[in-house]
Amino acid sequence: MEPFEVIVDDELFRVSERRQPSGALSYDFSWLNGPAEGTYGFNASRHVASSAEGTVACMPSITRDDLVEEVRSLVKGFYEPGGMGEDFPDHLSASSRRRNAI
Repeated sequence: MEPFEVIVDDELFRVSERRQPSGALSYDFSWLNGPAEGTYGFNASRHVASSAEGTVACMPSITRDDLVEEVRSLVKGFYEPGGMGEDFPDHLSASSRRRNAI
């Protein structure tokens, strides 16, 4: 999968796929206009069972719609009361920054 960008509630993320040393796929989500000067992000992967021989079963990639839903869930949880956003008191949502600029 080629990297792509997605906007959820004015928040901009770049999603990219990479293969772990075990062979499993994982996805990196870079929050381009997020807290910590755009260096904040997260990753996701599917759990993979390994065999006794140490081989990894091939897991299908996560669909683009599922990846966008991961972003949507992070944004919602980040800004809700008690969410991770409280760890970044100086950060305002992109929509709030845009309203303040007007």
